Amino acid sequence: MDPTAITQKCVRRYKINPKLTEANTLRVLLTGDSLMARREDAHGPLINKALRNRRPGLVVDNTAVSGDQTPDLLARVDYDVVQRPHADWVFVLIGTNDAAAHKLVPLAQFRVNLEQIVARIVAVYSADRVVLITPPPVNERLQRHRSNARIQQYGQVLSKVAAAYDARVLDLYHLFMVTPNLEATVDGGLHDGLHFGKFGYGILLMRCSG
Repeated sequence: MDPTAITQKCVRRYKINPKLTEANTLRVLLTGDSLMARREDAHGPLINKALRNRRPGLVVDNTAVSGDQTPDLLARVDYDVVQRPHADWVFVLIGTNDAAAHKLVPLAQFRVNLEQIVARIVAVYSADRVVLITPPPVNERLQRHRSNARIQQYGQVLSKVAAAYDARVLDLYHLFMVTPNLEATVDGGLHDGLHFGKFGYGILLMRCSG
C-alpha cells in the first residue's frame, strides 16, 4: 500500500495529541524490544538512566517490551506510542526477534508490519522527529538462531521503510560493526552475545542524545 495513503488513513483515525510537556522540558519516547528495555544493573531500563545522566531534566518514556517482534509492537503501538503524552522525539528499536530463525517473521511481512507501525506514529508526529534504529549485530558464536547477514537484511528493510515515510534512521548495526571488537561491544550482563551492556549502550546513547 502506498505510504501516503496509509498515513492519510491514520490521520483520519487518530487525534493528534496535545503537547503535554512543559515549554523547557525535553521528552523522549523509546519503544521496541528487550534491547531498549534492558536493565543490566540499573533500576529500570539502562538507556533511561544513561539518557537522564547525560541530559538532566530529560523526561524518558520507555514502553519497550522484552521479546517483542513487529506483530507485537503493531498490536500495542496505539496505546504505547500514539496515545502516550506527546514527546519531542520517538525512537523505535525493533527487528532483532523478527530475524531470529526459531521465530522468524518473513522479511516481506516484517516490512508490512513496520510500514503500519510507522504510519500510525507519523500520523501524530512529524516524521523528522521519528527515529528508527536498525537491529544491531550479534556474537554469532553465542547466538545459534541469529546471523548477522540476516539481521543486516532486516535493517536494510527498516531503513527503506524509514525513507518512504521521511523518518530518520540510526544505523546501530553499522555503528557496532565498525567497533574494534564486536564481541566486546555486544557483551552484557547475560553474556549471550545479543543483549549488549554499558559499552554498547554508550554507543546508542551518544546517537540518541547527540
